[in-house]
Amino acid sequence: SPSYADGKINIGSYDGHVYALDARTGEEVWRASAQPRLGHTGWFYSSPAIAHGRVFIGSTDGKVYSYGARTGKLRWSYTTGSYVYASPAVWRNLVLIGSLDGVFYAFDAATGDVRWRFRANGKISGSASVVDGIVYFSTLANRTYGLEARNGHAVWIYPQ
Repeated sequence: SPSYADGKINIGSYDGHVYALDARTGEEVWRASAQPRLGHTGWFYSSPAIAHGRVFIGSTDGKVYSYGARTGKLRWSYTTGSYVYASPAVWRNLVLIGSLDGVFYAFDAATGDVRWRFRANGKISGSASVVDGIVYFSTLANRTYGLEARNGHAVWIYPQ
């Protein structure tokens, strides 16, 4: 799904690129690539989140990426243990996203440093939502979590 900010549509593609397009004309403003890994780059199934002048997105190469929203310059990337199909949520200065490795991550939006991680009961492919400081996500093993976004402590888990 495309995301909109500052007159641009940002979208990830199965061709291994993230694009910024002028929302009025459709003209390409910039294009950025996933980082090559073992001879091939990942695809972007994830929808981008845009905040703090950055575009955040997950990839099938197992990485979470941060690109400059104005230029497409790579700011940071982090390798998880598996594909990242989920789309990130941004809350305050954290990028919140799950991976098929079964871990839910909170990254510092500026640096990409892991602020906390939470091991769930299964693979995470769906996108997270944040409401009133609680981040919500579900796993492919039929469990839904509500965690404190600031520290990753479980508020509730359904079903127990």
